[in-house]
Parts: sequence; C-alpha cells; structure tokens
Amino acid sequence: MILLLGGTSDSIEVARLLVNEGLPMIFSMATDTPMDLPESSLVVIRRGPLDQAGMGKSISKDNTNVIIDATHPYAVEVTRNALAASRATGARYFRLNRKTVVKQHPNIIFAENHEEAARKAVSLGGTILVATGIRNLATYVSMCRWNRPRLIVRALPNKDSIKILKGLGIPEENWIIGQGPFSYEDNVAAIKEFGVRILVTKDSGTRGGTEDKIQAALDQRCKIVVVQRPPSDETPSFSEPMELVNALKDYLMTMSSKREGVASKTRL
Repeated sequence: MILLLGGTSDSIEVARLLVNEGLPMIFSMATDTPMDLPESSLVVIRRGPLDQAGMGKSISKDNTNVIIDATHPYAVEVTRNALAASRATGARYFRLNRKTVVKQHPNIIFAENHEEAARKAVSLGGTILVATGIRNLATYVSMCRWNRPRLIVRALPNKDSIKILKGLGIPEENWIIGQGPFSYEDNVAAIKEFGVRILVTKDSGTRGGTEDKIQAALDQRCKIVVVQRPPSDETPSFSEPMELVNALKDYLMTMSSKREGVASKTRL
C-alpha cells in the first residue's frame, strides 16, 4: 500500500498516475478542501492532520511500504514527520518538491519568515494582499493593527479558513475566497479591485501559480514580499510527478525481484 500525503495540485496528478498504473493508495490530506481526485476503488481518502505517531500507526495498520510526500514546499512539519515515520517503519520515502521560480527584481523583496515578511510589507505603506494561506495570518494581523494598513487576505473555501478569518476579526469585505492556482488575469483583477500596493507570497512554484501572481503584481507596479522556502534536508526529491512515479515503479520492480529471489532460494 502507498501512503500519499497530498492536498496540492501535484498530489492529484500523482494520484492519477498511480491509478493508471493500478497501484492502490491512501490519499491523506489535512483539510476538508474538495479535491478533484480520480474516482477509483484504488483511492482511499483520509482527512485530518497526521503527526509522526499517526503516520506510524497508519503505516502499520494499512501495511504501507511506500510514503509519497506531495505536500506543499512550505509544509515543513508534515515532511519532517513523514521522514521520521519512514525511518521508524522502513517504508520507502519519495518526495515531490516543486522547483523555485522567483527571480531577483528591484520590486521583489525576500524575507526569511512570516514575521520578517509582515514587518517589511507594512513598512512599504499601502494596501497589502496576503496570498500565503491562513496558517501564519495572525502575524500579519498583529503587525497591521499597529500601523493600520488595509489587509486583504486570499484563502481557501473551507470551514477552517473561514473560522480563522472571523476569529482574527478580518472584515468579510477584505476576503478573497477561492481555490487556486489563480491565473494572471485573476491576480490583476484582485489587485485592481482592492487597490493592492504590496503582495506577500511564497515561492510555491509554477503549479502553485507563483509566476502568474508575481508577473501580475509587477505589471501593476506593486511591491512584492516573498517568504523564502525553509531550508530543505538532503533527501533526494523529484520536481515532476511522472519522474517520481517512474522512480517508484523502478523501486517496486526491484523489491519484487528481490522477493522472488528469496522465494526461489527457499524452495530450493
């Protein structure tokens, strides 16, 4: 069995490729956001966060021998837990990690973390669009309370996002609710509608819509604050779903050959 840690557009593509190969999987995602997964008996969906212990239990219970980590490049804790569970159980770990796409530009400012990004965004003056998700949103809200720029937030259409937006006291007229990735035209429209002058984003790769988001902001003469990716470990990763699935097939074929060899020696 394969444990596919998903929630991104890449993970959906991986799931489709696995179904095409006839490989069963448990598709695990932390939220209740609707996903366009293939309709197949090979796909079992589980929802809710998994810590290291939870992953270990799932691996043992479902006789999992492969973990595919197709989570977001910034989902550091999930990746850390998956690696630890892999080492503890012996399940083989495969990582899908998008290529970085943000280039140097006079209007692009880099920040090491959300605290620095919030501080830099506020210091620039003007309406801020936070397009980094809602996990670290409290940092931006806190900074804006002192300096009072208008804060626009783009968030996923799920109950957890709405709960956090309401809990932080962000006015509903400052919400942009939608499922990304967003096109260049979508981003231009949002910037114009809300009078955005500063965009805060992550380097989420082409599949995450980063290039369209940044180009739209540059064309509208916005400043852009990019929260840099956290340092990665030395674990090999793949940048394309097909590349990963091909490596997985090679691994499964090798393991199958080894088992057949052991069985043959046992019969002799």
